[in-house]
Amino acid sequence: TSVTSCGAPTFDNSKLVIGLECNYAPFNWTEVAPNDYTLKVANKTNMWADGYDVQIGKILSEKLEIPVEIHQIEWDSLIPELTFGNINAVIAGMTDTEERRLSIDFTDEYYRSELVLITSKSVADLYTGSLSETEFAQLIKNKMIVSQSMTVTDDVIEIFEEKYGAIHNNPVSSFALAAQDVVSGAAFAMTAELPVAKSIVSTLDTLGIIHMDQSILGETQSELGVSIGIAKGNTELANMINQALSEISIQERNDLMEAAVI
Repeated sequence: TSVTSCGAPTFDNSKLVIGLECNYAPFNWTEVAPNDYTLKVANKTNMWADGYDVQIGKILSEKLEIPVEIHQIEWDSLIPELTFGNINAVIAGMTDTEERRLSIDFTDEYYRSELVLITSKSVADLYTGSLSETEFAQLIKNKMIVSQSMTVTDDVIEIFEEKYGAIHNNPVSSFALAAQDVVSGAAFAMTAELPVAKSIVSTLDTLGIIHMDQSILGETQSELGVSIGIAKGNTELANMINQALSEISIQERNDLMEAAVI
């Protein structure tokens, strides 16, 4: 970002510079060697990024006919780095919320998910269908629930505490740590979006997934889509990306996610 003499910001949109954690499978993760799916992480040595977000970034780059660059950035620093102009897009499984809109803008959604619980496999195996509100309330009453800090999946635990008597564990710095809390028994369950949950249980076979009626989430249900973060006022890039996203079918998006989960 640069500032013109009259004080209005101008943006360099000649390249798509994407910030993500590289630590949020299947949305994004790190590889130690390149392959057909990866992109080099520009701000790290010998690191390549893969995952759903990376594939979306590559498609946008092709459609917009501009180069793409990946930067690994801690979750809490993504919005500041975007505001400072060090990147011009956050493609990191980030949800468009009112609070975040105070500091950045968002594109249209590029993926919509379902919220689930991850519990021990022995508990999850008892519930094959999608839990009704009554069943869900019985399951989580007085139980410790955890998630990653500064995420919508952590915010919803407030609802579970207020409405159903769950206990909101202090959030942790990553979904991997939340999963370890469930493995160790420090928490009864963690909240996650379904693709993330599938990725976690594929590597931790003592854990399982419980589905729930999404109406339990109330207004939060509408916040489970993920969008691309753009700097305030960069309407040119937002419009460019929205046009490109409109050309990617829901089927293609779902296929990309399916491939990323495997």
